[in-house]
Amino acid sequence: MTDPAALPQATVDTPRRFRIPLVWIIPLVALLIGLFLAARSYYEQGPLITITFKTGAGLEPGKTRIKYKDVDVGQITGVALAEDGAGVVATARLAREAARLLVDDTRFWVVSAQVSGSSVSGLGTLLSGAYVGLDVGKSTEDRRHFKGLDTPPAVNFDVPGKSFVLQAETLGSLSAGTPIYFRRIEAGQVTGFKLDESGKRLDVQIFIKAPYDRFVTTNSRFWNAGGVDVKIGADGVQVNTESMGAILAGGVAFQTPEDGSAEPAPANHAFTLFASRAEALKQANSVVLNYTLRFDESVRGLSVGAPVDFRGIQVGEVTAINPDFHPRTADLGLLVDVKIYPGRMRARNRDGKVTFFGKDYQDKDFRAFVDQLVVKGLRGQLRSGNLVTGQLYVALDFFPAAQPVKVDWSRNPPLIPTQRGSLDELQTTLLRIVARIDKLPLDTIGRDTSKAIAGLGRTIDEAERLVKRLDGLTSGDVRETVVEARSAITETRAAIADARKLLATDAPLQQDMRASLQELSRAAQALRHLADTLDRHPEALLRGKPEEKP
Repeated sequence: MTDPAALPQATVDTPRRFRIPLVWIIPLVALLIGLFLAARSYYEQGPLITITFKTGAGLEPGKTRIKYKDVDVGQITGVALAEDGAGVVATARLAREAARLLVDDTRFWVVSAQVSGSSVSGLGTLLSGAYVGLDVGKSTEDRRHFKGLDTPPAVNFDVPGKSFVLQAETLGSLSAGTPIYFRRIEAGQVTGFKLDESGKRLDVQIFIKAPYDRFVTTNSRFWNAGGVDVKIGADGVQVNTESMGAILAGGVAFQTPEDGSAEPAPANHAFTLFASRAEALKQANSVVLNYTLRFDESVRGLSVGAPVDFRGIQVGEVTAINPDFHPRTADLGLLVDVKIYPGRMRARNRDGKVTFFGKDYQDKDFRAFVDQLVVKGLRGQLRSGNLVTGQLYVALDFFPAAQPVKVDWSRNPPLIPTQRGSLDELQTTLLRIVARIDKLPLDTIGRDTSKAIAGLGRTIDEAERLVKRLDGLTSGDVRETVVEARSAITETRAAIADARKLLATDAPLQQDMRASLQELSRAAQALRHLADTLDRHPEALLRGKPEEKP
């Protein structure tokens, strides 16, 4: 039996700690670094948004950048067709610091090279490629789904200034981006336009940059400044234009009258867009009186808007031209409606104060004043304002020899008497002279004259026979009487012979008289042709006879 002491003693072995082999240290470090970068990338990445465009032109996933103020803030990550097929949906990833830019009214659009009538933009994209532009809105609500613009916005949200609306009947040469001038300085531009609900008017949105927006008051006037404004007056030919760009691409200008309101206009205030500077700056009239004039002559050359003139002062304008037919009398005339501005007829007192010749233009005193003017010969008359174009205007003047008439105050508007135009009177006089010449019985007068001369010749022959009978008498007294009678008869015979020579067919008097009658007939035809030409072409007094088309 073995001795227990000789047996080996059991010892407790302490377990060793786990040790990573050196070969695993490098992969672990790489894993830690990867996790750190992934966490950092996830933490720093920005929001994911979608933008809907009509087409995918210029959009390339992984290449097309999104820029704000020419700084990259994101990238297009994918482009897919919309579910309804009406456009494309672009997915974009923005930087984390760009998340504050994504508000409700933020705008996106594709920037590429564009050439329009008023500007050239995006030429840099010809080399670098198209990119998506971003304009931050002013809303406080966040948004992640946007609808892209078809065209770049004319004005960014961060540009100081004010927006206004111009109301026009037609768009003319205006378009988005058309410049707006103030004293020939470009102060803003057209941002857009749309039809109103009735479709009868255009609302043109404009933007005036600071500091020019403070010069837009509630009484400012806007007009279409495109093209060249040529005016011919007493000072010669005047040419007005804003700039070469306005001539080619159009433009809008504005100005505030010196006596206008100085109160700045609020944002989105509506103004009227006038066709020209002269119309825009026309003096406002607080009192307008409507009258009607009836003309029995042709109003060819008279148009709506033609001036109503009183001895060189424009006191109104034509508003409408309508026919006036009376079936009972078969009388056909033309009614011309006019607006009269009595405030333009001002009288200056000796003390220098300016007063008007009436306070209430609808009361009895003012009507009595007008009746007094009509009694003195005040009439409306058509006159030629331009011999080149044949344009007419309405002139108010005094004609003392005119037939006495009264204003018909029972009509609405009242009817003012008229006087035939000077050109029409000239044509009437020429036609009357021609008619009288045509009525002359020239052939009858010639035949009667020939008969009278023939009768006179027969009387002389009978007198000669009587003298021959008395020649046989021997009485001295009778002989002397016969000698005297013979002498008288001889002289009469000589006169008759001369008269026969003058009235002979080949006599110079007959030829001259025949030539004179022919010339008189041609003159009558020329007068008739002149009257007809002046009726159809009053400008012929300056231009001459118009060319006849085959």
